[in-house]
Amino acid sequence: MIVESLVILLVYLGGCAAVRAAGVRGWGLPPLGFVTGVCLLLGVGFVQVATGLPTTPAITLAVVAAAPVAWWVVRWRRGGDVAVSVPLAVGGAALVVGAVAVARDANLLKWHPDSIAYLMAGRLLAEGDYRSTASTELLATRVFGVPLLHAPADLGGELYLRSVTPLLAAATILAVVWFLGRAGLDRRRFVVAAGLAVLLLLTSNRVVFSFFYLNGHLLYAACVLLVAAGGWLLATHPDRDARALMTMQLVAIPGLVVTRPEGFLSAALVLLPTLLSARLPRHHRATVLAVYGGTSLLLGAFQIWFFLDRDSGLPASAAGAAALGAAALAAIPLLARTPAQRRAGLLLLGAEAALWLALAALAARDPETLWTSLRALYRNQVEGVGGYGLSLTILTALLLLAWLLSPRLPHQAHLRFPLTTFVPFCLVMAYLREGAYRAADADSMNRMLIHVVPLAVLFLFALLTLTSEDTGKDPRPEATAAPPEPATAIPTRA
Repeated sequence: MIVESLVILLVYLGGCAAVRAAGVRGWGLPPLGFVTGVCLLLGVGFVQVATGLPTTPAITLAVVAAAPVAWWVVRWRRGGDVAVSVPLAVGGAALVVGAVAVARDANLLKWHPDSIAYLMAGRLLAEGDYRSTASTELLATRVFGVPLLHAPADLGGELYLRSVTPLLAAATILAVVWFLGRAGLDRRRFVVAAGLAVLLLLTSNRVVFSFFYLNGHLLYAACVLLVAAGGWLLATHPDRDARALMTMQLVAIPGLVVTRPEGFLSAALVLLPTLLSARLPRHHRATVLAVYGGTSLLLGAFQIWFFLDRDSGLPASAAGAAALGAAALAAIPLLARTPAQRRAGLLLLGAEAALWLALAALAARDPETLWTSLRALYRNQVEGVGGYGLSLTILTALLLLAWLLSPRLPHQAHLRFPLTTFVPFCLVMAYLREGAYRAADADSMNRMLIHVVPLAVLFLFALLTLTSEDTGKDPRPEATAAPPEPATAIPTRA
């Protein structure tokens, strides 16, 4: 109890210090801080693993807590608007400890054979034996996100942190509400939309299941939300919350890349609207591409070394991650070219069309894999085999109707593109994995659907509640982030 409370508090402290230094204040600070802290834990831990540094969680936690606090102190000493209410800070910490106690006492747990592999990897990382002991199969199929998340449990002699996933679930739901509130809704519409959004998330059996599931799907969903929703708000309100949204986007990128085996590919799809948006400053887009490219290159290089060190055949995913990472870094100068920005919509459409064309080409060669996967998707989502009931089918229908019938939402590509590319991407992955998807609640695609559920709910209520007038309106002060200082303000572009 004591060790886990200290671990969670350090993650919470580091995340809150980071987003407070970036300008977040009000009720959104605790949930956004916790999600950011978890992302920092993954990023710092991954650098330790991939560069050969000691992987003890004590070092990871020290960096996660100390670096953001140091940034906050620097901004505070320079007169930045980063003041913190001590009573509220103490109260927030007490609530976190209380939540840890409740979660540990309840000990609610959902697991899968994959969970055991993740926890084994986490123990190897915590004890410094991963590079010498882990198998090539473990590295290729169970990458670092979940192991790094639970590795600090080893400090208390345990295999996993009982409270971290439920707390991450609660923080992700509140993050959906925060992003919706920051879009400019008035108080009444915000309360109604926020309440309905939370109810929609909590009434799906499989979504609630993921709150206690020892796997990386909810973690991935949180990273997708920070990147996609952050890019949308940056494009919609480029002169508001800029530093906070940029910070959250950047810290979430390593989580996207290292949590799933296909993460370096799916992360590129989530990031593409941000990279192509002329509404975002070029220096931020360059930084986003640099972080993505650097993380993918480092992951691929580590995997290549790992397999060569064991005289094993090199998987295509390792070479692909390294190549895509290197290409991303080489493409940074291209962000300065205005033709690409002016044709962002066409480029996104082309990327989506390329996915469907790739799927068609693969299906022409092997139609049975596609047919079996589509049949499994139907049985899982319509016949209820996947454990969602009809919740995702209804959510999809509502989202489609809202998209077709509602007034066009400004800069909606940031929210829409990761959703409309998700199904073709998963179907293409069926040809690159061990085989077609299946009708079962433990099927890979069935579990991966959680990756986009929070974002889909945000997009739905943004379509239903926002008007063109909202994009120029300041949101409610109690749910705001402090405006950036003039030196970092981003001018609005036509």
